[in-house]
Amino acid sequence: MSTIEPFRGKHAGETLLLVGNGPNLSLTPPETFPYPAIGMNTIHLYDGWIPDYYVAVDRRVKNEFGAAIDVKFADIPKFVPSPKLLRWRGPNFYRFKNRPGPLYGLRDGKLWQDDIGRAEVTWITVMHVAIKIAYFMGAGTILMIGVQHKKRAARAHFWGSDKGMPVDMPLPAIFDGYRQLTEELESRGVKLLNISQDTHVPGKIIPQDDWENWVSKPDDEE
Repeated sequence: MSTIEPFRGKHAGETLLLVGNGPNLSLTPPETFPYPAIGMNTIHLYDGWIPDYYVAVDRRVKNEFGAAIDVKFADIPKFVPSPKLLRWRGPNFYRFKNRPGPLYGLRDGKLWQDDIGRAEVTWITVMHVAIKIAYFMGAGTILMIGVQHKKRAARAHFWGSDKGMPVDMPLPAIFDGYRQLTEELESRGVKLLNISQDTHVPGKIIPQDDWENWVSKPDDEE
């Protein structure tokens, strides 16, 4: 079984782009940005672009979209939790340990793990995991697009309405997770920025920036 260990520090000091599935993704097309990108969940439905990495954490993604993801993303590394998605196998799959039991919530303590290569990973949304993977890879700056989180609009995706999802999500717990991750990353000298347009994540939770500031690489990354 392949683990995520080969990717430890692979992008040390670089800017990494995390690509969510929100309907606002069309306002910041991922192909606009020149950074290594981590896509997630149903990003395979985005036409004309393939991320450098892929992550999923839910059995439903595997059950409903796994075959299509296997084909379209056969050549890129795919990160999935073990044992939760142990049966999802094929070329270029890499696994991290999933914390057993209920998902993280406001009463469950800290979301952070210093080393997800060795610790069991805690999360409540796939973007939490993508942030942790980016940190594991050594990112100096982590950018987020396609992050909307509009209340009672969880079904809305860039490709349409996912009627299999609940109407709403536990946004207070999700936002608290973002807050913890932002603070932990900042204390370690890593910048997390939400550059999504039409985002409903407060700037006091994740700092925001104008996406146009990131359409070219900083001089020290050229």
